Amino acid sequence: MPPLIRSATADDIDAIARLHMRCFREVYDGVLTPHFMAANTVETARAEWASYLEGGDAESTVPGSVVFVAEEADAATGERHLVGLARSAPTIDPDAPRDTKLDSLYTLSRTWGSGLGARLLDGVIGATPAYLWIVTANIRAARFYEKHGFAFDGFGRPYEPWDGAHCSRMVR
Repeated sequence: MPPLIRSATADDIDAIARLHMRCFREVYDGVLTPHFMAANTVETARAEWASYLEGGDAESTVPGSVVFVAEEADAATGERHLVGLARSAPTIDPDAPRDTKLDSLYTLSRTWGSGLGARLLDGVIGATPAYLWIVTANIRAARFYEKHGFAFDGFGRPYEPWDGAHCSRMVR
């Protein structure tokens, strides 16, 4: 049975933080600096996700934002656990090319190629014109987003909060 996609709530903050860091490591170990990777912990992720969901849900916390999670049941125990997450929000960047930003989209590597990422993307932005930033070295992500109508707009820069990793903007 495919994972269930649903709106996230404040009750999901801890599970989202754990999933985010697990996915983050699967994607960025060896790509981003060891210093940056070490500084990103479940605790820092928890604080970030609490700022998006502490009002009970995404819309109540940051009006106009959407956070979806994907969960599946363990075949042996029936226990449900998260395997993916996505967040979109109104932009706060005055130079943004669109009003909506895809802020996060992560799934466990074992789900890559299953369609789960596409389902989450559709859930948080649908056909809305949007933009996003990727670490330029993340070719897999670039291919995924291109397949879903995004294109590089030629704007890129070192992103200092991520230890100067070069990031590129994609727009659709």
